Amino acid sequence: MQHILFVGDSFTHGRYTPVRPYHSGGAAASSSASTLVVDENYGQTGARAELEPGPWGGIPAIFAQLAAEAGLRYDVHIEAISQTSLSKNFAAASGVIAQPGWNAVVLQELSIKPLPSALTGSGASNPKDFCASVQTIERAVHGAAPHANVYLYEPWARADLAQALAGNTGAAGFAAQYQSALGALSDANHDAYYNAAAMDGAIAGVAPVGEAWRLAWNQGVANPDPFVSSGLPLLWYGFNAVNDPQISSPDYLHPGVDGAYLAGLVLFAQITGTDVTRFGGNETAAQQLGVPATLAARLQQIAAQAVKQASAAPLNASAPAPCTQSQ
Repeated sequence: MQHILFVGDSFTHGRYTPVRPYHSGGAAASSSASTLVVDENYGQTGARAELEPGPWGGIPAIFAQLAAEAGLRYDVHIEAISQTSLSKNFAAASGVIAQPGWNAVVLQELSIKPLPSALTGSGASNPKDFCASVQTIERAVHGAAPHANVYLYEPWARADLAQALAGNTGAAGFAAQYQSALGALSDANHDAYYNAAAMDGAIAGVAPVGEAWRLAWNQGVANPDPFVSSGLPLLWYGFNAVNDPQISSPDYLHPGVDGAYLAGLVLFAQITGTDVTRFGGNETAAQQLGVPATLAARLQQIAAQAVKQASAAPLNASAPAPCTQSQ
């Protein structure tokens, strides 16, 4: 049996129902494989206190369900802290992360940290520090579990950041500027995560979730611009009739059900080497989360394609290496 820990923030737990509580409630003391995820921070206080109601399952729960259907025995755990960088996460939960029992550990950074501040407008952007955090955690994991595989989970471009870069949604030329900004953000995510993996030298792989989202946009499977109605599904959450947690405006940074499902597929394909097209449109997690069968099958194809064609080559070769940039 494989014991896997997912470390991240709300891009890992998903923030909203039905993804956040999906298949949660696994027993920490269990020694058997399960589709239920163990939430390492449930009931914790202080820095590890959960902002949204727990326990959480999130995107790791999609991984757990896929593993069960593929006949793979996985014990899946989540250690996620909302709005928190990897460095702060490790400071709060190093005792969970650096344990001898893990066969695999997956790391996801605060969404703006790996990006240059020119794209985010945030002082929290620090690609160099992101790379250092990856190395610190990788070394701690391998110090406790020398044979564990450490993976990086590269997320998607945020539509809210692309909109901020493009300007007023009603202005002439907004659509083209928005698409350009979305591409720049996608490129920056890709380059930061692969540069971090290369600098570290002991990362087992990068799960190209952001590349899969971009493929879905480019292939006309999902709408890349939430500010223009297209009839295609959004991969970001957006706004629903009922939102848990409650929000007052659309959320164009966190994943919706379809985006989370695609993320889970990519992570599963990257980590296990499984051809996720084998599941088909009637796959159980898709059915339980409400992903239409036709869309589920297309997302499986896209996930498989993203993993198969993934490349570490920089997409913005003219930019300085992210791991050398402190803002």
